[in-house]
Amino acid sequence: MSLDLALMVFDHIEGAEHAYADVLGTSGGAPWVRQIAFVEHHRHDRIVVRGTFAGRYVDLDERGDVIGRRTAEGAVAGAAAGVFFGPAGIAVGLVAGGTAGGLSDSEHAAHLHDAFIDEVRGEVPVKSSAVLLLAEPEHVDEMVAAFAGGRGRLVRHHLSPEEVQALESAVASSPLATE
Repeated sequence: MSLDLALMVFDHIEGAEHAYADVLGTSGGAPWVRQIAFVEHHRHDRIVVRGTFAGRYVDLDERGDVIGRRTAEGAVAGAAAGVFFGPAGIAVGLVAGGTAGGLSDSEHAAHLHDAFIDEVRGEVPVKSSAVLLLAEPEHVDEMVAAFAGGRGRLVRHHLSPEEVQALESAVASSPLATE
């Protein structure tokens, strides 16, 4: 079986979801609608992939955990700065400092590196998003037609059986997607 890998790339982190919502009404019965995942490429080269890919539900988030050493340091520093404003200042400083530290922690998590993620990272610019589809060429053609005239840019690869197997193996530990 021949499969194609397609990315319909959009400006803005939420661009792919908005474009998908725009075409869903006219494409709701098409098979590709239930075979897609959304890709987001955030600041600091962080990738998020969520949705159906190769028959599995993929939930990959490189942004990292917001609880860590920087969270505690930020909370303490914020509370110390808030001392000058009394109990309310301490509370506000604690929350603001912890939030800032948590965001810093999430942006310093290790990057995932495998062929698939690195390929996606290269095809979807930072601060952009994409609809990702691995499907038969005719289903990819239907998706491309649905987004025709839109703001998206198509990246399409015709895959060999070995490449398909490698992609399927990469997500084999993810749960099966349900219809």
